[in-house]
Amino acid sequence: MDIDKKKQYFENEEGQNQFEKFNREQEIKEYQLNKFHLKFGNKIKFTTFLKKVIKKYNSDLYKNRWYKRNIQPPEDLFWFLFYYAEKYGAECNEKEYKKYGNMFTSSLFRIYNYIFNRMDGQGSVIQILEYKAKRTLLSYILIVLNGDCYKTVKLPVLLFLSKC
Repeated sequence: MDIDKKKQYFENEEGQNQFEKFNREQEIKEYQLNKFHLKFGNKIKFTTFLKKVIKKYNSDLYKNRWYKRNIQPPEDLFWFLFYYAEKYGAECNEKEYKKYGNMFTSSLFRIYNYIFNRMDGQGSVIQILEYKAKRTLLSYILIVLNGDCYKTVKLPVLLFLSKC
C-alpha cells in the first residue's frame, strides 16, 4: 500500500472508526489499571494477587482444560499485570537485563519483588520472575588518621566515625 492509499483510508469513515475503537480500548485499559492500582497498589496485596494468578496459570487443571481443546491456555492476567508493571513499576537497568533477560526480551519491568519479562519471537509471552537483589545495608571503610584506626559506616547521607 502506498502512502496516498493509507492517507485516504485514515481520512475516510472506516479509518476514523478504527482510531475511535483504538482510543476507546486504551481508555478502558487505563481505567482498569487505575482501578486495580487503587485496590492492589500496595506490596502485600499485589504479591498475594500475583501468587494466586501464577498458581492458577501453572495448575494442571487449568492447562489441561485448554489443551483438551487444542488451544494454548490464555494468560490475559499476565498481560494485564505486565501493563501494570509498565505503568507503575520501573524499567530494569542494564545489569538486570543481563541477569533476567534473554535474546527474545523486548521489555523488562520491575515492580515490588517481581520482574516482568515480555518476550517476542514467533509469538509473545510474559514471564514473571522473582527479583532477588543483593542489598548491603551498611558498608564499612577503615581509615587511619594520625596512627589511630577508625571504622566508618556509610549510610546514604551520613558518615559516622567510630574508633576501632
